[in-house]
Amino acid sequence: MKETAHARPCADSVNAMSPRALHIAVTLHALVVTHAWHAPLSLCRIDATMPSVQFSVPAVINVDAEVNYWRQRHADGLMGEKSFGQYITWIKFACDSLISHPRHSDSERLEAFQTFYALQIMPRLTEAEASAFVDQVWDHLYMSSRSDRAERPRLIAASA
Repeated sequence: MKETAHARPCADSVNAMSPRALHIAVTLHALVVTHAWHAPLSLCRIDATMPSVQFSVPAVINVDAEVNYWRQRHADGLMGEKSFGQYITWIKFACDSLISHPRHSDSERLEAFQTFYALQIMPRLTEAEASAFVDQVWDHLYMSSRSDRAERPRLIAASA
């Protein structure tokens, strides 16, 4: 998903926007993110061919495989009593945040997580549960891709 200035305004322009314009901008961004998750191709490759840019994310993220991995863990009773459907949003958020923003810092990912959580109409997981689960998804993505797990992102405030 490619972001544009229209889909995601920068922080300075947000302060200057009217409440209605801000609502429209946030809604458009949420629609873009939501529909990007339902794209028919869910094997995403991050272009790491730019020599001057250092990527610390896996080069390939297979969203379907990740959903299936967590679905199996849930079926095996390893994820508690909640419905598996309550986790899908967070699996896709974890994958999308790496695919869409491979150069974000942990603090930027935390801000994106908090914004995304705030946009949930009826979240079924608490913020702490969702944060811990996103961390688990990132850990699995890095472990299964054989990338350096020490380089994986972390939601800083959630663990503090």
